[in-house]
Amino acid sequence: MKSFAEKNIRYLLEFIVIISGVFLSFYLDDIRELGQKKQYKDTLIEELIITSNQDLLQLEKVITALNKVELSIDRLLVDIVEGDNNLSDKEIAEDYLEIRENMNFSFYPLNGIFDQLISTGSFELIESIELRRLLMDNYTHFTHRNDANNRSLDDLWLSFVENIDPMMLIIPIIDKDIEYIYASQEIGSYDIDLTFYSSKKFIAYLVSAKTSVSTTLDMLLVFEKNYNQIIKLAESKN
Repeated sequence: MKSFAEKNIRYLLEFIVIISGVFLSFYLDDIRELGQKKQYKDTLIEELIITSNQDLLQLEKVITALNKVELSIDRLLVDIVEGDNNLSDKEIAEDYLEIRENMNFSFYPLNGIFDQLISTGSFELIESIELRRLLMDNYTHFTHRNDANNRSLDDLWLSFVENIDPMMLIIPIIDKDIEYIYASQEIGSYDIDLTFYSSKKFIAYLVSAKTSVSTTLDMLLVFEKNYNQIIKLAESKN
C-alpha cells in the first residue's frame, strides 16, 4: 500500500513538473514575444519622430503660402471696400494670382507609421497616455477636420477658376526649370475687368476665400502644436 502511494506521489510530482515546464515555456514565449513587440514599437516610434519632423516641414511651407494668400485677400478687400482703388492693375493681378494659385495648397499627414502602430498592436505598448492621446487626435479627429477643410478650399478654387478667371484674366510666365510648388509665379500678361473687380460678387468670393483660408490656417496651427508635443514626448519617453 505504501508502495502504491509512493508511486502516486511520484507520478503526481512528475505531472506537476511537466505541467510547470509547459506553463514556463508558454510564459517565456510570451515574455520573448512581448520583448520583440516592444522592440518593434520602439523602432516605429523612432520612425514616427522622423515622419513628424517631415510633416512639420510640410506644414511650415503650407502655412507660409496660405499666409501670403490671406495678405493678398486683405489687400484687395481693403482696396475695394474702402473705395480707394489705390492698387494698380498690375498689383491687382499679382494679388489675384497669389490667391488663385496658392489658396488650395493642402497638408496631408504622413500616417503610415501610425497605421502600423495600430495594426501591429504596438500602439497599446506606448506607456505615455498623453502620447497615445496626441497620436489619436492627430491622425483621426484632426485629420478628418483637415480633410474637410481641404475639400472646401478645392471646391472654392474650382469656383474661382470657373467664375472669376474670365473677369480677372492673368497669364503667368511658365519656366519649365522652376518648381512652382509653394512658390509665387511671375505675371506675363493680364486683363482686369475693373467693373467686376469692384462688384459685390467679387467681394463675396474674396470673403469666402478669407474665411476658408483662415479656418484652414487655424487647423494647421493646431497640427503644428500637436506635432511638436508628439516629438517631445516620443523623444523623452513612450
